[in-house]
Amino acid sequence: MQLHQASPARRVLFGRGALGELAAEVDRSGGSGVVLVTSATLRSATTLVDAVEAMLAGRHRATFSQVREHTPATAVRQLQDLLEQTDADCVVSFGGGSVIDGAKAAIHARGPEGILHLAVPTTLSGAEFTPTAGVTDTETGLKRGLRDAAAAPAIVLLDPDVTAATPERLWLSSGIRALDHAVESLWAPEDDPLTHLLAQEAIPRLRSSLLDCHADGADLEARRRAQLAAWWAAMGLAGSTMGPSHQLGRLLGATFGIPHGITSCVFLPPTIEWQLGRQPELLQPLLDPFDVRSPGEVAPACRRFIAGLGLPTDLREAGLERGALSRFLEMAPEEWHRIVRAAMPG
Repeated sequence: MQLHQASPARRVLFGRGALGELAAEVDRSGGSGVVLVTSATLRSATTLVDAVEAMLAGRHRATFSQVREHTPATAVRQLQDLLEQTDADCVVSFGGGSVIDGAKAAIHARGPEGILHLAVPTTLSGAEFTPTAGVTDTETGLKRGLRDAAAAPAIVLLDPDVTAATPERLWLSSGIRALDHAVESLWAPEDDPLTHLLAQEAIPRLRSSLLDCHADGADLEARRRAQLAAWWAAMGLAGSTMGPSHQLGRLLGATFGIPHGITSCVFLPPTIEWQLGRQPELLQPLLDPFDVRSPGEVAPACRRFIAGLGLPTDLREAGLERGALSRFLEMAPEEWHRIVRAAMPG
């Protein structure tokens, strides 16, 4: 017997103009007191947060903009306190994966019963479609995970217009994170056929849409296509066990402050090579999506694609200093040392 674990999202509004339905979605779901969760960058560098606050009008009780990269536990505790102080019955997370994870974690800690979560993602991380969240201990630098489908977004609004302000490197690297979701879900031990189908559709669509985004950052149609592909890539994450690219990325990101999209840029190609040496048959489903003829061509094609987007493909390019390379190798599980060494500069 096999099991498909569905995404917690019950409604997905997608395409230009989706954000304009935010207030109606809050009302339709019975929300009345909204805390808006976002990042300091979106708050200070754009007018988007002001626009969302205006849309929420009398429903808006507070805005929390202290969630940073890798979702520090201190920020989660502050947000939990704010939810209690405002007696909010609705949270709107507006930002990337760290913001969405922070909202999940705070709702989980507060007690998810009676709190509606809506997400308006500005990256392609896919956090809006998963029941899990990663929170980093600010003292140890270690990331812990939690799982709570009730704290995950029930409603997701995918609007390409709100992503136009997302920095190119963040947008494209989060797209590689989505590609990483699709690839590793194809060989996940759960072997979910629906996840496989969606992943194989997502990979070529991510490749084409990200290239178009790289060529023209103002191409909103390309951004819309990238959002749809990232959605499909994330659909199986609720019930799929991710492999070494994700596990090593979590360790690297939390400990050394490397963004998760960049960790996928670095670890996905050598993880494919690692899988080639173990179970090359698992790479067969990747031939058509990567437009290659043999399993041995998949990793080079993936690495060329990432480099072609102007993104790093080794740990030094990703920002890891020379002294930290050996330290990270010591931290990584021995069975994945081959992947880490392959990600080190020549």
